[in-house]
Amino acid sequence: MHLRLRNPSLWKTINWDVFRAPEARYCPAGVYEVVDEATAPALQINAQNCVHCKTCDIKDPTQNIDWTVPEGGGGPNYPAGM
Repeated sequence: MHLRLRNPSLWKTINWDVFRAPEARYCPAGVYEVVDEATAPALQINAQNCVHCKTCDIKDPTQNIDWTVPEGGGGPNYPAGM
């Protein structure tokens, strides 16, 4: 998987407890989703939605999201003339 948390416990203590999951708001593709929010919040990473913009790698307050180039090479393949 090209997206992973370097330290999963850091997500709970900082990203959730302090900021209430900012990655769920700044990701334009809805990759990051909080599940079981009421009882035991956990971060679900829907990597298949990723548009390879690297926003999460840049904006994460703890730099805990590790974004690597996915298998197959590069980033987005936009059609000519965009």
